[in-house]
Amino acid sequence: MIYRNRFLLCLILSLSLVHIIFGTRTAYATSKRIYDEAGLLTGEEIDELESTIKLYEEVSGIEIFILTHNDKKSTYPEKYIEDFEDRLPEADRVYFLYDVYRGEIFMEGYGLAETYIHSKRIDKILDRMVDDLRNGNYFTAFETYIVKSAAYMDDDSELNYDHNYIYDNPPQGFDPNNEYSYDDYDYDRYYGEESNDNILLNIWFQLFASFGIGGIVVGIMAYNSGGKMTAGARDYLDRSRQSLIGKKDHYVRTTVSKSRIPSQSSGSGGSSSRGGYNSGGFRGGRSSGGRSHSSGGRKL
Repeated sequence: MIYRNRFLLCLILSLSLVHIIFGTRTAYATSKRIYDEAGLLTGEEIDELESTIKLYEEVSGIEIFILTHNDKKSTYPEKYIEDFEDRLPEADRVYFLYDVYRGEIFMEGYGLAETYIHSKRIDKILDRMVDDLRNGNYFTAFETYIVKSAAYMDDDSELNYDHNYIYDNPPQGFDPNNEYSYDDYDYDRYYGEESNDNILLNIWFQLFASFGIGGIVVGIMAYNSGGKMTAGARDYLDRSRQSLIGKKDHYVRTTVSKSRIPSQSSGSGGSSSRGGYNSGGFRGGRSSGGRSHSSGGRKL
């Protein structure tokens, strides 16, 4: 009974340890809204924008996020935001991402923001931001995004703009000459940059690792708790009378161990959605976690 309780305790501790080390969900601070990995803003600008976001979130009822990065190895913008969103609890939320390395900007709306900040409004917000972004006025551009996104949450017109999407019938007002087309997007290049699913993030691996760690710990505890025998067979032998009188080998059996070598999958994985602009119009997408969203983006 004691060993059983120890095993359960060690298993719980091991699961906690594995979750901390290999956890698939990153615990983001809920109060933080700006993740400026590209270093476009000063500390003072971030603080001021965070305060502005807090104010407009209270008015609009949504969470407003700003993401930037300059990572050559990152996935394409739409999936980058989707993956970020999947790490958070579901909520009414809007994102703006500036992928500095590829010179691309992208927006997505989730929950109520998917309906209110639809593709047409995303396009208008980006139109207002482009010049400032190109000229390096990042603070002004992000401030515009915050204010406009919050304002659209109070505008009940055209709320079904993306909902009645038909591929061969683009939404009214869609610009067919838009230079940014996701039909021509080089998804294969981005998928090639993404590594296959990391085994360390696999739930089964984590479970087996937990049992393994727990078993080892319990085994060590059981071994140390029973005391050690210090006397051996040699202590009971009369060395003055012992002698080797003969030796003989007996063949018992032959055993062969076999193990299966798993073959590598040829699949490359990838995103579950193909959102953004295409030849027939515009629509949103769906994250790998099953969350639908509005979306829009372009190259600077």
